[in-house]
Amino acid sequence: MLTINHSICPECSMGCGLNLISKDGEIVGVNPYKNHPINEGKNCKNSIDNINTIKSAPKISEYDYNQKITESVELLKKYDSNDVTIITSGKTDNADLEKIVDFAQEKDYNIVAYENNFTKIDSELIPTYEDVEKSDLIISIGDVYRNNSLIARRIIHAQQNNAKTININVTDNLAGYNSDEFKKIESYDEIINVLEKIETTKDTIIVINDINSTENYEKIGEYVKEKGIKILTLYKHPNTFSVLNTIQCVQKEELMESINNSKLLLVINEELSEILDDECLENKDIIKLSSTDADAIPIRAWYEKDGSFTNSEGLTQEFEDAVQNEDNQIKTISEILTLVGQEI
Repeated sequence: MLTINHSICPECSMGCGLNLISKDGEIVGVNPYKNHPINEGKNCKNSIDNINTIKSAPKISEYDYNQKITESVELLKKYDSNDVTIITSGKTDNADLEKIVDFAQEKDYNIVAYENNFTKIDSELIPTYEDVEKSDLIISIGDVYRNNSLIARRIIHAQQNNAKTININVTDNLAGYNSDEFKKIESYDEIINVLEKIETTKDTIIVINDINSTENYEKIGEYVKEKGIKILTLYKHPNTFSVLNTIQCVQKEELMESINNSKLLLVINEELSEILDDECLENKDIIKLSSTDADAIPIRAWYEKDGSFTNSEGLTQEFEDAVQNEDNQIKTISEILTLVGQEI
């Protein structure tokens, strides 16, 4: 029998609503959540591709955790606490993120995340998505149109209301093509010089999804404060907002340094191969918890559990187990860390 349950898309940080279609405990499709206030019944291609990947992936509902838990405990006991680093990401929901932080503090482990050079920003600088549509000048940094099409839809609505749009990017891109002005730069190191030459208004909003360094992002934050305008950052992961407000987020070089200074890595809901070269992980003991990596200790995916994500505008949205498979024996991150913590 087919069932339909509401959920929140995990593909980026917008927080769009989904209706997930399941059968016998497995996702078989998706359709628009028409009454959701953020995406208003629209789902982008990235979201659909994510669901299609889930549909085609091998399904795991049973796993014997005993041996892996024992092995993990033995590894953790082998090293001093300052030799252990937990690496996580905004793919982790709020409840599990809280458990990870508590576990790290209890055991005195290092904990870091890499969130694409973004850092915590003052909440008063963040506009709502509705504010974007009401703005009279929108400066986009990165290719917002291609990577965040549903916020691009709101920018288009603002244009229809006579807002001016400017795109700044290091490459020709879809956002630049659809903006009133395109300012191509050689490097994001030039970003402040370019911004200083733009005449802003009190209703100006910067929308950004790409930057090359934490330093340049923080310079933009200072620029926004000085100008009395707002900035909406579109993060890559659904719960990056919470991660930035909870733990230390580092640049790639700092992440590499943390790894180099560690003997054991506990990698939770992060794909280091997407960030760093494999050589960085050589000669390191690694415990990995993942819902997608077949070589990792399996954890429940977002659609198999109750949870919440906090989106780019700081709105926390709860979601429920979309498949409701009573036979699923896969554990959550919190359950695994509880078991490990009891043995150390």
